[in-house]
Amino acid sequence: MTDHIDINEERLQQVLAEMRERNEASALTTDIIELYMGGFHSNKGVPVKDSWNAQFGKYLKANSSKFGINELSSHESVKVNGHPTSSSRWSLSG
Repeated sequence: MTDHIDINEERLQQVLAEMRERNEASALTTDIIELYMGGFHSNKGVPVKDSWNAQFGKYLKANSSKFGINELSSHESVKVNGHPTSSSRWSLSG
């Protein structure tokens, strides 16, 4: 996989706005992906460099000021669909 993925910025802004409207103070990258994509696909056994999910997280980090988010923590342990993974936590208030 290349280190570039296509993101619909308008759609991502809408997802973040939805989360803010629900008064969510923070969100995990996995939560944002789930709303953005309509579900979450685990990249079990996929190296980080080949993972769309990891690339999405890198995109959020590189564009955090554009989207008014701030990384609160990285590598937070979570389970998604019963599988352990790690995720960043983002402040949605900038």
